[in-house]
Amino acid sequence: MSLDLNSATGMFLGLAIGDAMGSPIEFEKPRPRDNYIRRYQSGGFHSVSKGEFTDDTSMALAMADALIESQKTNGYPFDGHMIMNNFLDWRYNGKFSPREKCFDVGLTVNGALWKYKEDKTTPFTGCTHYKSAGNGGLMRLAPVLIVAKNKSEAIYLARESTRLTHGAEEALMYSEIFAEEVWDGRILPQYVDYRHPLDIDRDDVSSGGYVKETFQAAWWAYQTTDSFENCIIEAINLGDDADTVGAVAGMIAGRMYGFDAIPKWMVEGLQWSEHLIDVSKKLVLLN
Repeated sequence: MSLDLNSATGMFLGLAIGDAMGSPIEFEKPRPRDNYIRRYQSGGFHSVSKGEFTDDTSMALAMADALIESQKTNGYPFDGHMIMNNFLDWRYNGKFSPREKCFDVGLTVNGALWKYKEDKTTPFTGCTHYKSAGNGGLMRLAPVLIVAKNKSEAIYLARESTRLTHGAEEALMYSEIFAEEVWDGRILPQYVDYRHPLDIDRDDVSSGGYVKETFQAAWWAYQTTDSFENCIIEAINLGDDADTVGAVAGMIAGRMYGFDAIPKWMVEGLQWSEHLIDVSKKLVLLN
């Protein structure tokens, strides 16, 4: 049984909200709780406007567009070449970005896209070196999880969509674990050791671009809060790769709490929110 509309839309919007909330404080140090960012802000390293998302959401939208188009053309949503061509359109032409310009791209993603641009023999151009296990595949998983018809397909599509730009085994593993738990809507006992203990000191929760850090920080934010809003706030204020930790935490909280539990101001303040909701609905119709 596939994800319902409330969970699916919550997951996709959660990704974008966490991304947009975290982007102005990307690369900053963790904030003390009495100085948390709790609303959309402008500025930061990339000079974002309020409610503007970054590469996390743009790549998810690029993938969603390809999934929808491939279903129409091929009768099956996943087409690696179609997704990678959309990624190139985002990277070099600014499509799928409110700014109409790619202003934030990870090194591993950039390398994979450049490789594909030069040789389109295979869409799976992600670096396989163990030190390339970044979070760029994990951050954009919502669309493939929404179109999956069962858990096995969700895990498969999570791995394959990650493998397009991230071939390191650790990056693939965390995408698979994420897919399985998000699909089931619960933390599975066999993966307990892959996340932080709940009594960990907040200062010991790292939030960098390493996939393990992002996975652990996002789940920690979800497990130590009691609402979608609080989960996002806790996640982004860890700083460092705040937009991506926010995006992954947003996917978790959005799927678990559902779209109906997302505060109205978070949806209304997000750029392209109506388009994101529309895309979510189209993806649900594919499964």
